[in-house]
Amino acid sequence: MHLRTFLPALLPVALATAPTLAGPAPKGAPAGYEAKFKAVVEAEKNEEYEKSLALLDEIPVERHNVYTRLKRATLLVRLGRFIEAEAVLSELMKDPKADAIRATVQGDLDDLRARMPKLTIRLAATSKDDAWVTVDDKPVGPPVTIPVNPGTHVVIAKRAGKEVFKQKVTLQDSQTLELEIDTSLAPPETPVASVSVPTASPVKRTDAGPAPTEPSANWGRALPAFAVGALFVGGSAASFVLMKGAQRSTEESCAAQHSVGCDLDGAGGGRIATFETLGWVSAGLAVASISVGVVLVATTSGAANKTEKHGSLIATPLVAKGTFGFGFEGRF
Repeated sequence: MHLRTFLPALLPVALATAPTLAGPAPKGAPAGYEAKFKAVVEAEKNEEYEKSLALLDEIPVERHNVYTRLKRATLLVRLGRFIEAEAVLSELMKDPKADAIRATVQGDLDDLRARMPKLTIRLAATSKDDAWVTVDDKPVGPPVTIPVNPGTHVVIAKRAGKEVFKQKVTLQDSQTLELEIDTSLAPPETPVASVSVPTASPVKRTDAGPAPTEPSANWGRALPAFAVGALFVGGSAASFVLMKGAQRSTEESCAAQHSVGCDLDGAGGGRIATFETLGWVSAGLAVASISVGVVLVATTSGAANKTEKHGSLIATPLVAKGTFGFGFEGRF
C-alpha cells in the first residue's frame, strides 16, 4: 500500500500527540495558547519584561483567564506601570472566577499600594481661582493627592490658556511629594520656563556640608601642613644628632677624668636630656602636622563626591619624662 493511503489516519494522531511531545503546559495557560504562555514565562525568567508582556498581549483578550491577568499585572509592576497594574488587580478581586488565587491577588494589591508614589498638589493662598492644573496632561483639581507611577512627571498650571507654572517632579517607590502652586507669580502673558525638581529624599539632612572642591584645591589646602611637618622632621633629626654628640662628649669627658664616680648627669646629662626632649617634641609635631594634611586631603576629597561627610582632627603630642605619645580629638 502507498503512504498516501495512511496519511488521513496519521494526521489526526500526530496533531493529538503534539502538545504531549512539547511538554506540560504552564499552570494557568489558556487552551490553545500553551506554547505562547510558556514563551511568556521564559521571557520573564530571563528578565525580558517588555518582551514577555508583548508575547502575553498576542493572546486574544477573550482567551485570557485569571492566571494570565495576574501574570499581566506582575509584568506591569516590574515595568513600573503601577497605575495599570492596580487596575488589573482591582478587577481580579471582583471576579468570582479568581477565588483560587484571591489571597495572592490581595497580597499583590496591598504590596503595590504601599509602593505607589503619591503626589499632593495644592494652590497657594494668593493663587487665582481660574487656574487649570494638569499632571502629565491629565487635569486635576487641587487640593488633591493622586497616585502616580515611579519616574518623572510634569505639572502645568494655565490661566487664560497660557502657562503660568511648569515643573518636573521625580518620585521613586513609596515616595510622597507635596507641591504648592502659586499662579499669581507670573502674569498670563509671561512665558514660564520648565524647572526640574530633584528627587525627594526620605532622609532629612541637618547640615549642608562643605562645597565640593577640585583635587588640586585639596592638595593646596594640605600643602602648608605637609611643609610644617617636613620642617619638624628636620628639627627632630637635628635634635637627635646633637643629643648623640653631647652624649659622646660627656662620655669622653668622664673617661678622661679616670674617675669611677664620674656623674654623667652632672657632667652633661641636662644637655643630653634637653636635646632628646626637643627631638621627641619635634617628631610629635611632625606627625601631627602630617596627620592634619592627610585629614584635609581625605575630607575635602570626600566632600567632592558626597558632601554629607566632613570632619576635623586635632593631634596633640604628649611628652613626659620617659614617655611619649599623642592625643587625638576630632569629629567625622
